[in-house]
Amino acid sequence: MNWNGTILWRFAVLGLFASMVPLGMHALEKHDKIDTDRMLDVSVSIRTMSHVTVDKFGDTVWEINNGSGFLVSSRTCEVWTNQHVISDAAIVEVFPRGWDRTEGIQATVINATPRSDVAILQLDHCEGLPAATLGDSDRLQPGDETFAVGNPLGRNPDSISRGIISHTERYREGTTPYLQTDAAINPGNSGGALFNRKGNVIGINTAIETTRFGANVGVGFAVPINLVKQVVAELRQGPPSWGDAGLTDIVAALTPDEAEVFDVPGGGGALVVTSTPEEGPGSGQIFLHDVIYRINDAEVTGTEQAIRMIGQHRVGETLALALIREGEHQTVNITLGEGWTADATPEPDEYDGYLGMTLEMWADADGDRGQFKRPVITKVHSMGPAHKAHIASSQKSIVVNGPYVVPYLLDVKTVTGVAYKGEFHSVATVEDIEKFAAEAYQSGQPLLLEIEFWARRNPRDHKTSLEHASTSFYKLRPQRPITEIPDLEFRKASARKVPQESYEFTQARGKSRNL
Repeated sequence: MNWNGTILWRFAVLGLFASMVPLGMHALEKHDKIDTDRMLDVSVSIRTMSHVTVDKFGDTVWEINNGSGFLVSSRTCEVWTNQHVISDAAIVEVFPRGWDRTEGIQATVINATPRSDVAILQLDHCEGLPAATLGDSDRLQPGDETFAVGNPLGRNPDSISRGIISHTERYREGTTPYLQTDAAINPGNSGGALFNRKGNVIGINTAIETTRFGANVGVGFAVPINLVKQVVAELRQGPPSWGDAGLTDIVAALTPDEAEVFDVPGGGGALVVTSTPEEGPGSGQIFLHDVIYRINDAEVTGTEQAIRMIGQHRVGETLALALIREGEHQTVNITLGEGWTADATPEPDEYDGYLGMTLEMWADADGDRGQFKRPVITKVHSMGPAHKAHIASSQKSIVVNGPYVVPYLLDVKTVTGVAYKGEFHSVATVEDIEKFAAEAYQSGQPLLLEIEFWARRNPRDHKTSLEHASTSFYKLRPQRPITEIPDLEFRKASARKVPQESYEFTQARGKSRNL
């Protein structure tokens, strides 16, 4: 036997095998690579501004909030998000990944529903933006890998976190069977996509579990994408609607042990009516201390389960409630009312001039006011150019000084200059600003306002003087007041005119608060 030849042959085979291992590992790694760039590219950040309101001090105030979403169609420029992200929004702006401008893409709310917390937005334009691929949330199992993308805390629009599905049908409140995940989700992630490892959207990140002190405990909830698709189909047909029996706030749950005291048949749970409804579907039908133990032949096990059963029926349908009243068994038929009615859409404020804000001269005033020689912003009008440019008004506050309540200036915003057509101009009077605003309106050109912010080092100490804190520039486009905006019915009609697409499924392998 040629031992030398045999040894050489064995070494050759081992060497060949060793050289193939890295190639195999590279191929496996390439095949198993998770395309997080794709997840980030289809995701968007959302910034909203509320309508301007007047606070208890008579000052005009508004809020900026942040959320997330994802582009569903590059043809119709449609974005899906949570309803609570845009619920009080006067202005909705969307920021795609890599967007380098301070102003986002304007978006219109087509329709939304608080029941499952889903909203449809349509962007003014979406050229070059990729759309997401929707997965199949019905195929998910505990342990499947998840990736949450969004805009946590309003400061990181390209944030992505990884986790697993820990439950596929977790009820919090209402009728939504949420996906539960431990992927890191924080305020600002609301409305963002929950992806599987193939990069397909399997849910909309909606809420987190917190301690009673508000701390995040690491458990998040997402609306399953299959449910979202059903809800979107309904929203396209008109305003959201579902049945309501008027029980939500007037019942308490009884465990089977507690229900036994009332001789509830079947050994199940029940609901006890805690106050007699004076109006609504239950008025004249349900009374204090009624014990409801069955709804349409389905046993009642708890408050949330009963509300879910009722919410599956439409307005106008009749439900049979089996109950015990003063020891006697009865059946009460209740015709369901409307579960939700949209609030009226606020109209824009009327204002004079072109900037949508009130300016005053305080140079001749006494006290703190007298130190300001330039025009002071005292009011900002809802949906005007100043509001849209994120310009805020000066603010007042109060402090308790012994037996007296003392009003005082909390901060002051003054306009000190205007940049127009490439040239900066210092301004000293309201008339100076109005002149540039009128010229800019006629030419269709934007203005850049230089605004100084003055504040007290200790906001609670009214005896300290106001000091210059910062100077900022705000770009706005002068315009005349808008006297009308589309009402809710108009927006619903518009929703039906949006081109519809077929969103195909791609197989997927594999105390609470909203964000």
